[in-house]
Amino acid sequence: MNNQLARNVIQQALDVGVREFCVCPGKRNATLVYALANALGLRVYYWPEERSAAFFALGRIRATERPVAVVTTSGTALGNLLPAAMEAHYTHLPLLLMTADRPRRLRGTGAPQCAEQPGIFSYYVQFTQDIALEEKCYLDKWSLQGPAHLNICFEEPEEEECQKICHDAFKIDQPFIPKKAPDYPGLSEFEEFLRAVHFPVVVIGSLNPTEREGVVQFLLGLKAPIYAEGTSGLREEPRLAHWHVSIDQIWKNSAEADYHIDGVLRIGSIPTCRIWRDLEEKQGILKVCSISDLPFSGLSWVDLIFAPLKEFFEKAQTIRVDRHYPCENWLKKEKILERNLIEIYLEEPTAEAGLIHQLSKLIPSQSLVYLGNSLPVREWDLAATRAPKYFNVTASRGLCGIDGQISTFLGLSTKQHENWAIIGDLTALYDLVAPWIFEQLTGLNANLVIINNRGGQIFSRMFSSPAFLNRHDLQFGSLADFWKWHYEKWEIVPNHLRQVSGARLIEIIPDPEATKRVCQKIKKL
Repeated sequence: MNNQLARNVIQQALDVGVREFCVCPGKRNATLVYALANALGLRVYYWPEERSAAFFALGRIRATERPVAVVTTSGTALGNLLPAAMEAHYTHLPLLLMTADRPRRLRGTGAPQCAEQPGIFSYYVQFTQDIALEEKCYLDKWSLQGPAHLNICFEEPEEEECQKICHDAFKIDQPFIPKKAPDYPGLSEFEEFLRAVHFPVVVIGSLNPTEREGVVQFLLGLKAPIYAEGTSGLREEPRLAHWHVSIDQIWKNSAEADYHIDGVLRIGSIPTCRIWRDLEEKQGILKVCSISDLPFSGLSWVDLIFAPLKEFFEKAQTIRVDRHYPCENWLKKEKILERNLIEIYLEEPTAEAGLIHQLSKLIPSQSLVYLGNSLPVREWDLAATRAPKYFNVTASRGLCGIDGQISTFLGLSTKQHENWAIIGDLTALYDLVAPWIFEQLTGLNANLVIINNRGGQIFSRMFSSPAFLNRHDLQFGSLADFWKWHYEKWEIVPNHLRQVSGARLIEIIPDPEATKRVCQKIKKL
């Protein structure tokens, strides 16, 4: 009966488009392990640890644009999936959690590895089903707009029975048709916003590559100041270079140029920049219009136009709001500021910002650039080159801070281009098991850059207590040796990049005094 149940749930997963499974083997999910081991047309990754497996699956979802499953045993194993489920919820990624369980009759008994598993993911799954022998699986009810949980109750697995499972019973020939969110254009609200504001600024969060061209065409017609985060893919877009403004002291700089911002247009995912957090305190002072294909406004007082961005901006081309925004003085000052910033980075090549500036020029064009926590996100947006190198810059910022970042990066990486991740030291320590999977990723080049500030220096700007820093004197050469990765240690970015095949760990050691000097110089601009 275990075999029939396993075939049932796997076929349901295949029917909704799953082709990749991240399997964490254990006794209770043994039937699933055997069923997937020899199944044709599927990709199975094996993990010894569930948390990293789930974050790796998030990367694979984004790389393949298909749902991916994580298969665990019972007990505390599934508890390790919660962080990735939370990230998947806020990014609408179709992560399928397939958790094996002991029979229902044992719940509440305290029997070994028997927990109350149904409902454990609560708010963070769109669909959940507790399924046992001879029951039908209803995974077809899953909308694929976020994670789902199948809790599968098996009787005691026996290897002899597991080996009998039929491997040729799976059908995987049907085409995968992604389910889309409802089309809600919201053009009237958008047009009302455009007519009401006289000094708008556009803030662009993360965008899917398929959405970018439509946004570019709209912005070229709008001709308003733009702040594009690195993960938007538009930060280095040459057609928009004239309209770019910086984020630091944006209220002060715009006001000094007689451009008194009265409206903010957000496009894409919720921005991570300071200006967006400032808006929470500006209710009634200015107008905000949010357009996103994710159903989150990001502010307590702002309504959202929830719509597919590609289709939305195709329809938005019909809106005609003839208005000239008097932003030229501000834009001229911004170009001077940008030149001054580059001079500072060149003067201070060992500071955080100087290192990121030089690194961005060294990374090959068209590379995947994964920004793994707030430090590289902030420094990339501030200091990376604006040359059109056509990077695919991305991050996991739906909810994550430092959780599962290396695993997600490796899941995102492909053979088609160079893969670069830039993360902080505490972020690296938080995901030390992630390189486990690299031997299963044949033909891949991956470059993991760890900026070692010897602790969480971001908190030094917020709190005086040293407890927040988690100071340490650790270095990462031994980690590279442990995983058999090529290792380099930089205190300054070299002029040329050494050619390395496979996996490379680059540890960058910023000069804290140089970093302080850069902050002081920027404040004086």
